[in-house]
Amino acid sequence: MEHRAVKRQKKRHPETRSLADSAHAKESTYLLAQPGIFYTRPKYGCMVVVNLNDKTETGKTGVFNAIQAIQQKCDLLQGRNGYVVSFDPALWKTWSPNDDIEDRPQGNYMLSSSRKFVNTGGDVSFFLKSDTEDVVPKLFQEVENNLHGLASLDVTHTRVYNDRAINGKFRDGVANPVDKTTVERFILTPQTTTPRSGGGSYFYTQKFRMNFSIFDEMTIRQQENVIGRKVTDEIVIGADSRSHIRRARLAEASIHLKILRGSMPYGRDDTGQEMGQEGIYFNAFADHFQLFLDLMQSLVGDDPDFTQDKLISMTQGIEGSFWYTPSLYQLGFTDEPDVGQAPTLDFLPLWDVRSTNDYMFYNWREYLHRMSFGLYAPGDPPTHRVIKLLSVIFSEWSDQWYEKPHTARIPHLSNYLTAAEKPYLEESAAIRKGMAIKKTLGTLIPKTDYGTKNDLFRIHPNELIVGVMPRFSLGVGKYVMPYSREEEEFPWFMKGLNEGGAMGHIVPDHGIVLAVGLGVLKNQHQMLYARAPREQKDFYQSVILALEGVQEYIESFANLAEQLAQKEEYTAEEKQNLRRINARLLKLKTGAPSNMLEAVQLLFLMHCSMHLIGNPVAIGRLDVLLSPFYDETTTPEAEAQEILDCLWIKLSERVVINRHFTPDLHDRGSTSVMYAATGNFGQGSAVNQWVQQITVGGYQANDDVTPTTACNKLTLLCLKSSRRIPTNAPCLSLRLHKNMPENILQEATRALLSGGAHPILMHDDRLVPSLMNSGSPDVPVSLAAARNYACDGCYEPMIAGETEFAFGIIILLNILEMTLNEGTLYADSGSVYLRGLKVSYPSPHSSQIKTFDQLKEIFLKHLRIQTAQFYITILSNYGNLWDICPSPLLSSLIHGCKESGRDLSNGGSNYHALAMMYVSASNTIDSLYAIKKLVFDPDESLTTLPQLLEALKLDWGFEMREPFFDERAGEVREDANAATYKTLRKKALTLPRFGRGNPEVDEIANWLMENVVSIAKDTIHHPPSVLDGIISGIKEKYSLPGRPFGFVVEPGIGTFEGYVPQALGTGASADGRRSRQPFASDLSPSPAPQDKTAQPASVNIYQAMRSFDYDSINIGLSNGSPVDMNVGEDFPEAKLHEFIRHYANRTKPIGSNLITVTCANLETYQKAVDEPERYDLVRVRTGGWSEHYVAMFPAHQEQHQRRVVFTPL
Repeated sequence: MEHRAVKRQKKRHPETRSLADSAHAKESTYLLAQPGIFYTRPKYGCMVVVNLNDKTETGKTGVFNAIQAIQQKCDLLQGRNGYVVSFDPALWKTWSPNDDIEDRPQGNYMLSSSRKFVNTGGDVSFFLKSDTEDVVPKLFQEVENNLHGLASLDVTHTRVYNDRAINGKFRDGVANPVDKTTVERFILTPQTTTPRSGGGSYFYTQKFRMNFSIFDEMTIRQQENVIGRKVTDEIVIGADSRSHIRRARLAEASIHLKILRGSMPYGRDDTGQEMGQEGIYFNAFADHFQLFLDLMQSLVGDDPDFTQDKLISMTQGIEGSFWYTPSLYQLGFTDEPDVGQAPTLDFLPLWDVRSTNDYMFYNWREYLHRMSFGLYAPGDPPTHRVIKLLSVIFSEWSDQWYEKPHTARIPHLSNYLTAAEKPYLEESAAIRKGMAIKKTLGTLIPKTDYGTKNDLFRIHPNELIVGVMPRFSLGVGKYVMPYSREEEEFPWFMKGLNEGGAMGHIVPDHGIVLAVGLGVLKNQHQMLYARAPREQKDFYQSVILALEGVQEYIESFANLAEQLAQKEEYTAEEKQNLRRINARLLKLKTGAPSNMLEAVQLLFLMHCSMHLIGNPVAIGRLDVLLSPFYDETTTPEAEAQEILDCLWIKLSERVVINRHFTPDLHDRGSTSVMYAATGNFGQGSAVNQWVQQITVGGYQANDDVTPTTACNKLTLLCLKSSRRIPTNAPCLSLRLHKNMPENILQEATRALLSGGAHPILMHDDRLVPSLMNSGSPDVPVSLAAARNYACDGCYEPMIAGETEFAFGIIILLNILEMTLNEGTLYADSGSVYLRGLKVSYPSPHSSQIKTFDQLKEIFLKHLRIQTAQFYITILSNYGNLWDICPSPLLSSLIHGCKESGRDLSNGGSNYHALAMMYVSASNTIDSLYAIKKLVFDPDESLTTLPQLLEALKLDWGFEMREPFFDERAGEVREDANAATYKTLRKKALTLPRFGRGNPEVDEIANWLMENVVSIAKDTIHHPPSVLDGIISGIKEKYSLPGRPFGFVVEPGIGTFEGYVPQALGTGASADGRRSRQPFASDLSPSPAPQDKTAQPASVNIYQAMRSFDYDSINIGLSNGSPVDMNVGEDFPEAKLHEFIRHYANRTKPIGSNLITVTCANLETYQKAVDEPERYDLVRVRTGGWSEHYVAMFPAHQEQHQRRVVFTPL
């Protein structure tokens, strides 16, 4: 049927928006849809169900006359007005037989198993909408006039109060799509090969009568539990499984389905006023009818005598139907779609919360809405593809408010071996590890239901980069395929190790595989295996097996892409994309990449493979790795940007946003950073830490006297990805140096202001000489190697692709406790350990310490002892991993392993880094200064050292306990004594602090850092006798002809995420910090006390950073001296840019070799605590990586609220 052309007046309303990604917009089904679909929150409405007396040309003419009249009226009237016209699908097929649409489900009830939802039919429906009360009657008059005598009309007037649908208290449509990409995917019918096809929708209506007498008798909390949300809109965490929001969620094959819904109250109260008290008129749009049936089934459940959904149990449908809503083109509107006048998709005020900073987003719905509708002020939003892929992972994040993610344990290797392969179980651990890797990647994930059930084997039809990261992290833990024999389990357990013990936590050189491809890399190891001596054959064979596993993994994804390309549900463009994926992966199974997309794909699949098998690793210098493959003539900049954006998305899929549903996959021995592990560390602090660092910028890796920048176009594009993709991973590190390109500094500034704490700022002119100074006489670090550093899992600068790494922690405040308390820790003093837990030599009693210099000397003696003890512990376990949990796949990307025939865990790498990380440095500096002033200063002292020690043991008077206070003394004496200690604490809290530019405090900091560095190195290079024997034995065992063995000693300051858990064993400190309260993160200024209201100190950024400008910090701390700065959301862009330039060029006294910047306001943090969904994109620098603030446990959130704020003035 040819519809009459209907011309609309071109009238630009405030509610129209320019669509992002204009190339896609020209093909957008969003522009073809009836605009009234997107008008979901009118104040006034009228649902008109038309039953035609005449369905021939006469009736059709009357309907289309009504449509034209309504449209003309809407164009003339002021304010926001709209309508949706829908049809019985059978009638529409009669009037427009060329349109292929679904049939209306038949029967008097929507579901055969329930009478809650009625199916009363109708020929045409008009849903009239306005925000002005007198407009809807005028629109209805047009329907009535044009259909007079042609039809009977069933009319329901609706009105919303307080923007709420249920009793004026609860909002509807909270989970509605907020962006056009999601609308096009789930709400509108897709475009076909026919021009201007698509843009229709399927419409479901149900007029519910609600039993408000029951609902009103409930308390507010009970009502909230029925809905699953509070009256203030926040989600009820852990809501009842029968709550409405949980029953209304639908998922299919890991896809979280969407409808565009609205509910409007109708009816009259006893006074006759329109108050919406009789019931709710529900209406919703989707791209097929079955979705509504599935939704209704979920609401009522499978028992016909019991309704699962508590809200629906109080309702009864009295009128309802299914409808087809044609597109504008199908209705005969002939205007060419105007990209600049896309209709607004209603956006709830709940999500419309914005920072004053245009780069920053508070929640993902705000992000998708702004990016999708051209509202991103900087003007360079991601592409349609990227926004679509982000909407998928954001939906999965949202699902975590309802369901806990699941990861199953992996069965033993023996379950996957054929009869011919069973002898592998008797082979060495190395060969079994290689076979376990092969079976994990080649069989378990792609060829059993483990991969699909645990969401590890899937492809989205719009993806450029395929592969799926596991739900493993340092906090969550990991599962790997077991391969131990029964008789090995106990000995391995006693060593603190298991099959998952290999930590990873280093930087591989992906350039090895990118240069030659998997086929050549495997062949190289096969040739070496053929001529290797017996002691090396197991290593080479394990690598070959592991690489075969990666090849099978890649081939499986290629096959999956080909299978998906046959699915009818995908568009022609999606099928073409899947076929391209198939071809790309088949090439990469053996061949080397020849362009940027292929290089990124191979790199990511190698990265996935290592994480899947329990080797979580960083990515390395991405801009340098990809530079050989980036050619702007074949890969335009926009395409390169999209590729990197897609990589960023793939690296951030596994966010745990709801901390209450955090999985725990840790076992004793499953994560080793010291060649042994118990697995017991601060897991809750590292839930979303996947050690996925990307490093960009810096110098080229050469030995030239004059360094050359490695910055390139990809450096800039990586920074743009971090600014525009609002996730916590990957953590981006930018290596700065003198005379950095200005556009790199500018983009880094913008990225930091976006609030993700990306990039962290490393300084090559400090870290390169620092790393060179960390080598040993036997194994010096070359200039080229030092210039090739990249960050590992947190920020530790590591010689990329050449280093094995182990680190340990010494808590400096504990050293100070030993100094004050005769070698014991007074945090554990009391009735059990009396004066404290004995951990060091019995140094002089506090009464015998007469000067501050004497106290410092005692401090250093304890520090030397604890450092030596740490090295003895860690090095006594060196080599244990090789016999239990080697790393063959990772070793294939580490220089030195292939050449030496040794696994990374068996001394195979070129360098062997030992990082001694010192914790609580700032608190220790502040405490030393406080002791100097409160005890030893002749003019300002207020107490003696024994009295101060007693105050600290008693937690500044907040924990008056035996044997330091007799409980029989009574409350009056207890309060009087406690008041004395609390007064002393008040004075301690007023003293100057490190990181504020005070010269006297900074002098103590420099003394401490100089000694930390020298003791860390001297203890290895000039070890005490016991340690000397251990080191000599290691050198003898692992040195090779022409390749002596030695350690690269890298001291650093780093709490990483541990500023909360590491402090749990540390008592009160002289700086005023309470017992077991958090430390300052890394080398950052100490935060305000955790037991007091959050009132963070503020300090000028230049004044503060002067405190760190010492060689002991800048050059001495080769494993990093990170200063975690917080700045306000209104920090001027030009001022931050200027600061970064000064830091890079060293034109002002700005200290440290590593700076991080978190952009957020205290008010933002505090709102995020109470309204997590509205602030789920707020991210902070924990100390080791960026974390979503709402995902953090309360103690961490509180610490961040108290961090020092750095100001421009």
